[in-house]
Amino acid sequence: MILRRLTFFILINILFFFALQAQENGVQQLIKQRVEKGLDNKSVAAAGIVLFSQNELPVFYTNRESAPAWVQQRNMDELLTSLEHAYDEGLNPNDYHLKDLRKLLQLKEQNKLSVEAAADLDMLLTDALLLYASHLVLGKVDQSKIRPGWDIPLNSLPQNVDSLLAAALESSSIQRELEKLKPQNFMYVHMKKGLERLREISENGGFPAVPEGEVLKKGMVGERIVALRKYLSITGDLSSTDFLSDSLDEGLEAAVKQFQFRHNLNQDGVIGKETLAQMNVPVEQRINTLRLNLERARWVMHQLQPDFLVVNIAGFNIRRLTNEEVVFYSRVIVGKNHHESPIFKSKLTYFVINPTWTLPYSIATKETLPKLKKNPAYLAEKNMEIMNRDGKILDPSTIDFSQYSRSNFPFTVRQKAGPHNALGQVKFMFPNHYAVYLHDTPARSLFEREARAFSHGCIRLDKKWDLLMNLTGEPDVWNMEKINAVLKSGETTTVKLKNPIDIIILYWTAGADKQDRLYFNKDVYDRDMAVLKALDTPVHFKKIDY
Repeated sequence: MILRRLTFFILINILFFFALQAQENGVQQLIKQRVEKGLDNKSVAAAGIVLFSQNELPVFYTNRESAPAWVQQRNMDELLTSLEHAYDEGLNPNDYHLKDLRKLLQLKEQNKLSVEAAADLDMLLTDALLLYASHLVLGKVDQSKIRPGWDIPLNSLPQNVDSLLAAALESSSIQRELEKLKPQNFMYVHMKKGLERLREISENGGFPAVPEGEVLKKGMVGERIVALRKYLSITGDLSSTDFLSDSLDEGLEAAVKQFQFRHNLNQDGVIGKETLAQMNVPVEQRINTLRLNLERARWVMHQLQPDFLVVNIAGFNIRRLTNEEVVFYSRVIVGKNHHESPIFKSKLTYFVINPTWTLPYSIATKETLPKLKKNPAYLAEKNMEIMNRDGKILDPSTIDFSQYSRSNFPFTVRQKAGPHNALGQVKFMFPNHYAVYLHDTPARSLFEREARAFSHGCIRLDKKWDLLMNLTGEPDVWNMEKINAVLKSGETTTVKLKNPIDIIILYWTAGADKQDRLYFNKDVYDRDMAVLKALDTPVHFKKIDY
């Protein structure tokens, strides 16, 4: 009897093995047919849809002779867990075949998976991994298609995606391999922590409202101050033990200044119209702002050097980060709404003290020419000179400006070096086809404004000499004594940097630091909504009939 039962058990297992082998062979043949059928017209499909990956996926299966790749349950479980955690990156897990995968995996658990469904499952798992990986490396949204003026090279995908897939599957390290593809920069990491924290606040009812009313200042008392304390304790600007008093004391004033600092407002400790408006932004809006800025981070944070300069247009500032530490900071002035500063990456290679300014053709014809038609002495008043195309300086009194327009202006207008030069006393140069650079300005008072979008696109710099000395790193050579001597000479002096440095002009409306403080900036160019809309648009998979 025992021998009969053992024989029956062995027979059942042999039959089950051959059944599995037959199914696996059938799945292999079906995958092969689908890949071969779809290769010619880029329509490799599974589960009735054209898959995302029409390049890497066919190569992957061809290299393994179309054998099923997802044979270990652990790999499937790890991928599903990773896809569910796409939510933590500000992405939508449902973009990655999640509903179809869950249905197919349920059939697998019930031993009801047909050959066709098994092929669907294997190909969808591979496609989901490739799609999610591409979003982590490149971002989901293509900013250059949303709005012009985005000129930063795309990140590079892993050179051998096939090897990456094989290594992840064979070592059962799907989560670890995907984690490597995420930006490792501290700001991305801490923005994610901030997103989690804001979602918790949202689940607990959101931010408490701070009622409108008169301007609140230090020394005032009242119920609105109790609401203010409660709000700032939730945001983390005020110790949670300090929210019972109805007095705006020194501690609360410091918390208000901290909030203002994080929201790029003047730090006066006074709750006026602008500060109150920022306090009453709903938490859901803050969540979306973080999500879309995490997407911006995925566009640019994979290829950062250990030492670089970054201009944040929306934040009106420039920083130098060396090994993830801020070693230089300054306020800046950026382009007006109709003269937006472009987004691009370059390398700062030299600076010029006592610079001249050659007016761009658009400014010379649109702004200067009309003034010359009214007053030929305008050039002398602005310390400017006019030249022909050969570079010869001309006498403006001999030119009949009334015969020229924006379409036929044959001259170049240049402002001489001096204290009233539009570029100020120094400019920092980095090659780009936008004719944009960092420079000083004689209009120093504008740096005191909260919103600083006043230029024609160039970046005006507040702490000009601090940046010069920071970049040269030679206090014995380049110090204020040397700088003043060059200024006094009046000579235009060009100095090449011994160590050129990457500079990136970016647009951030949210950020975070290593202390988990979140920062928000106004959307000065109204770019956020278009990015958010694209980010929230589901990935479209074209349906197909086999």
